[in-house]
Amino acid sequence: MKKILIAFGVLATTAAIAQSIKTELIGFSLLPADTFATGPASGQFGGNGLKAAEPRFPSQPVQGFSGIQFAANGNYWVLPDNGFGAKYNSADFLLRLYNLTLSPKTSSGGTGTVAVNNFIQLRDPDKKIPFAIVNENTPERLLTGSDFDVESFVVAQDGTIWIGDEFGPFLINVDTTGKVLSAPIPTPDYGAGKDPSKDFVRSPNNPSVLAASPNPGQASSANLNASRGYEGLAHNPNKTKFYALLEGTVLGDTAGLLRIHEFDVTSKKYVGIAAYYKLEDTANAIGDMAVINDNEYLVIERDGGSGAMAKFKRVYKIDLSKKDSSGVAQKELVADLMNISDANKLAPSTQNGVFTFPFVTIENVIVLDKNTILVANDNNYDGKGGRGADIKDPNEFIWLKLEKPLNIATGVGR
Repeated sequence: MKKILIAFGVLATTAAIAQSIKTELIGFSLLPADTFATGPASGQFGGNGLKAAEPRFPSQPVQGFSGIQFAANGNYWVLPDNGFGAKYNSADFLLRLYNLTLSPKTSSGGTGTVAVNNFIQLRDPDKKIPFAIVNENTPERLLTGSDFDVESFVVAQDGTIWIGDEFGPFLINVDTTGKVLSAPIPTPDYGAGKDPSKDFVRSPNNPSVLAASPNPGQASSANLNASRGYEGLAHNPNKTKFYALLEGTVLGDTAGLLRIHEFDVTSKKYVGIAAYYKLEDTANAIGDMAVINDNEYLVIERDGGSGAMAKFKRVYKIDLSKKDSSGVAQKELVADLMNISDANKLAPSTQNGVFTFPFVTIENVIVLDKNTILVANDNNYDGKGGRGADIKDPNEFIWLKLEKPLNIATGVGR
């Protein structure tokens, strides 16, 4: 009975804290779900990889944003994920970075629109990738969502782009034109009894796991569930280190603890586990990670609900320098995305002055200044449910004024 009372008290306290956080919507932009860019027709493959008679879409949908970083001229780069949600139905979805101009609606005006500018196409013409890809025997070897599930990225000091993948999970380095510069870097396994020089974290979609093809009844060599790779990737303020956050728990670790890997940019090697992120519920998932200062970072944590079923969508601040005896980083609630004040009704979905962000996947966060963060969803095109059972989810961008200022380092933000 005592345990039940304690657990109830903790839940009540957590709920009370969430209600007391005063986050204000100060800007809103929307990109319609049916937004397309030039490119070949897409959506012709099913989840089993079988090809339908006709593609569903005439070109390439601009959707599924899973990472955001600053671009020149006040614009932003966004990274769509692997396309249509699985390895085998995304062979005709081209992996790109899109340049966006956001024009938020604010209390002083604004259109609330998003303009899609140019894009960077990921490709491997120099054959750096050591395994077969969809466009293996073409000159440009354009990368697709069947090759990698790209979910996060950062821009290094030298201007090159580092991308976090979920199929490996891998880190992939490309230049400013999207050309792969070196073989994707696998993830060392720092678990108990493991040798990180030869043991690796692998998902069921890792090429080596797929190549092994275990017979029925045999154990897979995968030690990380599918779609649980590098959902979060952040650099430190001077960009000498990257922190790569897995979305899922590695086999052998305590359920709900997620590894945050430290990566040295100069040597291009992993250093070890900087800390663990602890989920509020083992059924939750993380959506993104962003730098505040050398020790503090933002992390999106969310449940798997959408629309009326969405209950838990939050942004936390973690401190890598403050860890418990198990290496778990201290965390603090920064924003409850299901309880945002919108007194000026900047968003069309706002009801009674309260705006909610009830999308199943929310995978973009970036610090703009000490008082403001920008958050956006991954709309899983052509998924529905966030704004209505029969409405295709759009890509929404929300500017949030925080109740408590962040201690941002020099160089962080705009």
